[in-house]
Amino acid sequence: MRIRRLIEMCTSVSFIALSGCSTLNHMKADLSPEPTSIEKNIETAPDNQWSEPTLNALPSTDWVGAFADPVLSALVDEALSANTDIGAAQATFEISNAQMKIAGADRLPSVNGSLGVRRTENANSLLTDNTALSAGVNASWEPDLLGRIKDQIGRAEYSALASEADLASVRLSIAGRVVQNWFDIIEGRLLTELSVRDVATQERALRLTLRRFEGGITGSSDVRLARSSVANAKALQASRRQRLAQTTRALEVLLRRYPDNALKSVSDLPRLPPRANTGVPSEILQRRPDLIAADFRLAAAGLDVDVARKNLLPRLTLDGGLSGNGRSLSSFFDVDSLIANIGANLAAPIFQGGRLRANVELQEAVLRQQLEQYSGAVLQAYSDVETAINAEQFLSERVNALQIALEEALGAEERLELRYTEGLASILQLLDAQSRRILAESQLISARSERLDNRVRLYLALGGGDIGSI
Repeated sequence: MRIRRLIEMCTSVSFIALSGCSTLNHMKADLSPEPTSIEKNIETAPDNQWSEPTLNALPSTDWVGAFADPVLSALVDEALSANTDIGAAQATFEISNAQMKIAGADRLPSVNGSLGVRRTENANSLLTDNTALSAGVNASWEPDLLGRIKDQIGRAEYSALASEADLASVRLSIAGRVVQNWFDIIEGRLLTELSVRDVATQERALRLTLRRFEGGITGSSDVRLARSSVANAKALQASRRQRLAQTTRALEVLLRRYPDNALKSVSDLPRLPPRANTGVPSEILQRRPDLIAADFRLAAAGLDVDVARKNLLPRLTLDGGLSGNGRSLSSFFDVDSLIANIGANLAAPIFQGGRLRANVELQEAVLRQQLEQYSGAVLQAYSDVETAINAEQFLSERVNALQIALEEALGAEERLELRYTEGLASILQLLDAQSRRILAESQLISARSERLDNRVRLYLALGGGDIGSI
């Protein structure tokens, strides 16, 4: 009977609380504001195709294999598993997942338990047992009648998705930096080797000049010019070695290695692979992870506005508990010693000094800010692709022209060196021919490297993806 009375008391109070929930549920349609509408207003891309449409969906780094360099592919894999920026982005993603779980816990009741023991003794009566046991269980729950908690959970979910896209963006960026640094190292090595040959060429010209000077054919000014050319070549060689060491250390940091300039490159730059399918401009919104992340953050910002508006509305909370006390375990579990309480509370903000309404204005302004930033990011993404595609043509023309310039400079240098040996050309003519050949060769190396770097920029602008020839 006692247990039945306890259950009946809990049931009656629960019915009263749930009746309040039912009443507020009927009010929901009138109280709950409409969801925030997000209109991106981004520039409409032209209908033209950058290349051929592609069904590529998720960003990846498969494009690295197009360069047919197994050492490079291994370096990218190493960076993806060890790079500190990727590790930090992974931790941020895990943080956002944990925050999403924390937000999801608000939809369930919270239950807490307590247990206590208190003993008091009377100095005049040491035999008196004044030990008291107490225990209790308390629960509280906020029914999500207006969808505020649902919006908070949705906001956390969108943030987690944005963090996941951020992780993909960082991985893509690090892969691109590794590839570009690798090409820069190869370029630096080729330029350094060119400087070594240049020094040898200038020293050979100096020896020829000294022999002519000793034979009385030329004057000391020619010797000084030849020595100056040797010194300039050595200075350029030192500068290129410094740059090569600096670039190598930068790549070692990306690989999470100690930057001791120990990484060795291959002997030559790879051939330019066929250009990837670039698709149509509108596809970039679903391919670039940074735009995907920005899109999720827009959705989260819209829910922030909704939550701020719903914070102006009343909240219903249910709470209850069961507690007991006694002087012994037998009395502690006696039904008569148990006390149950269940209640419902309806709270509404009356005066907050304008804080809640100001928070609505704040979240609306944040949403507008992110909308503008998103539109700017989309325009920049279009520009990245257009610029990279446009540069492909000009870099191709530049490489072809420099190849012709190098061939002609080599022929002119060989001819003038022979004529100088025969005394039919001046030292100035020979040095000029050598300078033209060295300049053309160094520019050709740099142009080939720049062309490869631009191809990487195109892959990154497209959000990575599979490689396919057009």
